[in-house]
Amino acid sequence: MRQRIAQDSAGLGSFARRLLRERNLYGALAFAETAESLRICQSALQVGPSDRVAGICSSGDVLLSLLANGPEQVVGFDLNAVQVALAELKRAAIMHLDVQAYLELFGVAPATRAWRLCTFDRLTRATPSSTRRLLLNRRAWVPKGMLNHGMTHLIIVAIVATLRRMVDAETFALLLGHHGQREERRTCLNRLIERPSTRYGLALLARTFAPQLKWLFFPHKLCRVSTRPDEMVADFFETFRPLFEGGAKNNPVLARSAAGHVHPEWTEHLYSAQSFSQINDASTRLRLEVLDLTAGLATLPDKWATRLYLSNAPDYLTPHELQALIDQVRRVSAPGARILHFSLLDVDRLGSSIGDEAEPICSLRSTDNVHLYPTIALRVAP
Repeated sequence: MRQRIAQDSAGLGSFARRLLRERNLYGALAFAETAESLRICQSALQVGPSDRVAGICSSGDVLLSLLANGPEQVVGFDLNAVQVALAELKRAAIMHLDVQAYLELFGVAPATRAWRLCTFDRLTRATPSSTRRLLLNRRAWVPKGMLNHGMTHLIIVAIVATLRRMVDAETFALLLGHHGQREERRTCLNRLIERPSTRYGLALLARTFAPQLKWLFFPHKLCRVSTRPDEMVADFFETFRPLFEGGAKNNPVLARSAAGHVHPEWTEHLYSAQSFSQINDASTRLRLEVLDLTAGLATLPDKWATRLYLSNAPDYLTPHELQALIDQVRRVSAPGARILHFSLLDVDRLGSSIGDEAEPICSLRSTDNVHLYPTIALRVAP
C-alpha cells in the first residue's frame, strides 16, 4: 500500500515542549506505536484459533495484530491507564473506520483538525465509560494525531531534525535509506563520528551527562533498576549503529517518523482491510485491563495461556519483582505455551526458568530489522 504520510514539521520544537512540560517522555503516553517487529511477533507466537493469548498491552498494536488470527481470547494488561485507553480507541477505530480513515485519525496520514476531532468524539462513545473520560481529557492530542504524541515518535523526529542540521542533503537521504547500501551508510557514519564536532561535542556530551540524560530518554522505572540506560546514552552512536546502518526507511519502527514511509510490515500485519475485518470479527474476544503484568497474570486460571507476549517488561523489574513475574508465567502457561519477550540487555533475564528456547527463534533473530533489542527470546513452557 502506497501511503501518503503526515509529516511533523515541528521537529525539535515538539520534542522540547514535551520535555519542558512533562520532564519525562514516558509519562502520559509512553508507547503510541510498538517498538517491536509485528512480523517477528507473528512468526514467533504462531497464534491460531484455539489459542489463548495473554500479555502486555503497551500500544495495543501487537495484541490487535495477534487478534487478527482469530484466537479464542486475548487478554492485555498495562499499569498505565492511558496505554489501555489508546488501545481501546484503536479497537473502536478498527471497528468503525476503514484503513485510510484510521491512519488519518491517528496522524499517520494527513487530515483536517476538525475531522479528527469530530471522528474522535464519535469513536469515544464506543469505548467503556472510564476509557472515554480519560480520552476526553487528552482531546488536545487529537488535532495532530495521537500517534504523534508518543515517546518513540518524538525521539525519532528530534534525532532526525538534529541529523538534518549535521549533514548535507545527499548524506541525509543516504542515512534515511532513500538510496545506497549498508556499507555506504557504515562508512558515512564512521566519518560523521570522527568529526571533531561529533567526537568532542555530541559524543562527549552524551558520555559526560549520561546519568542525567537517561532520565529524559528512558522510563524512570527502568533507570532505577538498570544501568543499561546509562550505557546506551554514553555510547549512543555505537548503541544505535545498526539502526543508522540499516537505513531508517528499512526499519519498521523508524520508517514513518524518520522517513515519512509506512513500512510494509505494518501494512501486512495490521494496516490492511483484511486485518481490520479479522480484528472486527474477533473484537469481543479482546479484554484489556489496567493492571501491571504480574498482577494481571495472577487473575488468570492455572495453565490458561497458550501464548504469552511479554514485550520487554522484565527489563523494568527488580530481582524480587522478576521472580514474582516468573512464578506467574510458569503458573499460567499451558504445556507447550510459546512465550516471547524482548530485552534491552545482552542477557535473557527469564532464561530457562520458564522453559526451553524454541529453535525457530534463531532464524527470526537473523532477520530482525528493528535492531533495538539485543535479546529476542522465545521459550516453550514444559
